Amino acid sequence: MTRQTELKREADRLATLNSYKVVDNAPESAFYRITQLVADIFSAPLASISLVGEDKEWFKSAVGFTETQIDRDVSICAQMIESGEPMVVEDASIDPRFVDNPLVSGDLAIRFYAGSPLIAPNRKVLGALWIADTVPRFRTTKNQMNQLKSMADIAMSEMELSREIGLREQAQKNASIARSNLDLTLALSDIASFRIDLETGLIEWGGAYMKIWGEDAGESAAEVESALGRVHSEDRDSVRVAMSAAAGEGEKFEARFRIVLPSGEVRWLEGYGDYLEANGRPTLTGINKDITNSVDQQEQLKLHTRELHHRLRNLFATLQSIMTLTKNSATSIDDYIERIHNRLSALNRAQQILLDTNFVTGSFAALVKDLCKTYPKVRWSGPDIILAENAMVSISLVLNELATNAAKYGALTSDKGLVKIKWTIVAVEEGPDMVKLTWSESGGAKSVSAPSLSGFGSSLIDHSITRNLRGEIDRDWAADGLQCTITFPAPDDKGYS
Repeated sequence: MTRQTELKREADRLATLNSYKVVDNAPESAFYRITQLVADIFSAPLASISLVGEDKEWFKSAVGFTETQIDRDVSICAQMIESGEPMVVEDASIDPRFVDNPLVSGDLAIRFYAGSPLIAPNRKVLGALWIADTVPRFRTTKNQMNQLKSMADIAMSEMELSREIGLREQAQKNASIARSNLDLTLALSDIASFRIDLETGLIEWGGAYMKIWGEDAGESAAEVESALGRVHSEDRDSVRVAMSAAAGEGEKFEARFRIVLPSGEVRWLEGYGDYLEANGRPTLTGINKDITNSVDQQEQLKLHTRELHHRLRNLFATLQSIMTLTKNSATSIDDYIERIHNRLSALNRAQQILLDTNFVTGSFAALVKDLCKTYPKVRWSGPDIILAENAMVSISLVLNELATNAAKYGALTSDKGLVKIKWTIVAVEEGPDMVKLTWSESGGAKSVSAPSLSGFGSSLIDHSITRNLRGEIDRDWAADGLQCTITFPAPDDKGYS
């Protein structure tokens, strides 16, 4: 055997010994009883269960002496490490191997020695069960050595049992720690765990179960029937079916359902689980997750999608109407393109402001500011008003038509021309407050007569104000430009400041 192989075998043996965790432990009564019984059977004044470590022999239990350890190089038991066979020394004082050994020449004065190795299931020799006498013995029988070997096997079985108990206790401790960590993780993740004994109906809860099922869930929902009592009546049967189906081969528990808390609050939950046999009992184990916010968001998304679809249909209808009527009133292709461009810009202006908020309402002040970017000679003043989508589109088209006309025929045709937009909120004793908007042009080219009101632009203005805004418009063509007053109901929810 090479030196490297020897070192490897010894390392494996020591690892096996350490796995039993008995070397440094306090004396154990089971080992002492075995040692005392062996001493009595063989009428031996000295006996021990010894474990051979890297450089020491440890006396796990001892009869007839008080030492707890000796150096390995003087250990008699160590002689059995390689052979793995029982050993008998009839008179150590004349045995060349032990004549100078302190156990022989010292206070213990050992003469007779008989030992049987402690052999682990993997065939590693960990030590020995031995007896000794201070006088020689020359007639040790085979039957006596078989008895000693049987007692050594019992001692080894006791060590094996002790290790198994230790491993089981450690496994239980690890499982308890793992369960605690799992409960903490689930609690922090707002997930509840459950373990249902399907024979008794009892539920073992964990994680964030009180946050999800209610603070009284540990008592009021400790059984299947009481927990199902909190499931919404419309979902209860489907949950029962899902629980029953989970017992089928290859099936899992999956359910989405509502629960109603004692406060009346309704929550949506998702449940996932597996059927298993735990200690011979049918068990359903799994988790619940609160998905109320997710369900609400999905419903909101559906509403927004339907609302967007509705608004897109209205927008396309408006576009189709504008394009058709503009075509009928345009004097040329270039005129048509220009008018369409301006009116689509007005629509885009309103839609962009709606998009920047919530698709449903928009800022009138923001709409006017955006108009001023296209027409820098337009000045404005007035409180902000939050208008509904239909009103935003209508007023945007009105302002666009007024600005376009001013740029073609009115004040904005002159370098000195100016347009002022001013609006106020006027309280009315009976009925809603009214928005009063004035459009004042000045400094423009002198007009001798009012332009025709039969064009599509004028019709669009009148229709938008009277039909869509439910308001009124009054026009006055002064010498240097249009003076226009528009009134319409202010938003019902006082959406202005």
